[in-house]
Amino acid sequence: MLSEAERREALGFLDRACGGGLSLRFCERFDGHSRIWNLKDHSHPYLELIYFIDGKASVATGAGIIDVAIYDLLVYPPGVVHRETLDPTVRQEIICLWLELEGRSTIPFPFKLSDDGGELGWLCQQAHRNHVRQGGRFPGIEDHLLRSLLLFICQRLELAVPSRSAPLDRCRAYIDEHCTEDLDMETLARIASVSPSYLSRLWRRHLGTTPMRYRNDARVEKAKHLLLIRSATVEAIADALGFEDAKYFSRLFKAATSQTPSQFRRKYGAS
Repeated sequence: MLSEAERREALGFLDRACGGGLSLRFCERFDGHSRIWNLKDHSHPYLELIYFIDGKASVATGAGIIDVAIYDLLVYPPGVVHRETLDPTVRQEIICLWLELEGRSTIPFPFKLSDDGGELGWLCQQAHRNHVRQGGRFPGIEDHLLRSLLLFICQRLELAVPSRSAPLDRCRAYIDEHCTEDLDMETLARIASVSPSYLSRLWRRHLGTTPMRYRNDARVEKAKHLLLIRSATVEAIADALGFEDAKYFSRLFKAATSQTPSQFRRKYGAS
């Protein structure tokens, strides 16, 4: 955790970075088996951002050890020497960005931020998608995404006291990303760093529902999108969303929308 003086120093550095020229020099999404990892002591002349979509790691720096896990963002200012050690018992998946900054401003320490609300991860993923696709307006979109990312990092730094709903936010973000996969309360509790019983109480108290009902709602929302953009059968869409039984998927969809998947497609699909 940063001291108050370090927090102010980091905010000043990021404000200067956001106000100057920015360019993206590296942007990759990769897992723990990738050869891109540099697991030795190293540094960069860029501002390096590593967002953990999945996994765990420890980072050795001159300031000590930083433990990171899923939905954490590591921030390495230019010139800071660091070394990542991956946890071999879990799957790793990250997005890594190198931002070249105008001028020579930096700070001598790295830090991490917990992305409880999911905004940092969304911006990192959008920056990566834009970089890969490179559509007609990608330079302008890239600049806006990078500056927005820096602004959200500043906002997270300014929130000195973690939100009491942080475990709930992390759990919701994980379900939104993984709703088509097999999920159980033990997995979700591990992601949220709380016990399963406490997590269940949080959901009922703050949202009036359960994680599994929320997961089904998320799958229904994805189903609406797929029904309108794909010509696949209802059975194929149910399978893509992780439903073993297409009839159960149809009943769930109708309970949520008052329409069967086929009725929804006929009503809202392109003619």
